Amino acid sequence: MGAKNERRMCTRTPFLTDVTLRAGDADTGIKATLLNISISGMFVRIDQVIPVGTPCTIEIRVTGNHSRLLLEDIQGEIVRQDEQGMAIHFTSRMEWFVLFNVYTHYCREEMEKIGEGSGA
Repeated sequence: MGAKNERRMCTRTPFLTDVTLRAGDADTGIKATLLNISISGMFVRIDQVIPVGTPCTIEIRVTGNHSRLLLEDIQGEIVRQDEQGMAIHFTSRMEWFVLFNVYTHYCREEMEKIGEGSGA
């Protein structure tokens, strides 16, 4: 997609980690893989189809060598889904976004394996 068609206003940070989505009123979570994140949204690889416009609650797990950081109760809405994955817009800005820029070394090897250019 050329810069002329680019609608994103925020810088994306490639980051590979596990996420769980709860779509609509669902009680069970759907596992997905975060591919990149910005202050206003994220792009995930997911095996299920969730309709565009569906609200969701997101849980992001960042795993280090000796600990794990869990970000819970992030509210969003599905805005796009294609063969590469799903784009989610946060209903409020990601207040923890700076952490993903600081801790990219936790997923650098995995990102190189799949190619950082994935998706959104």
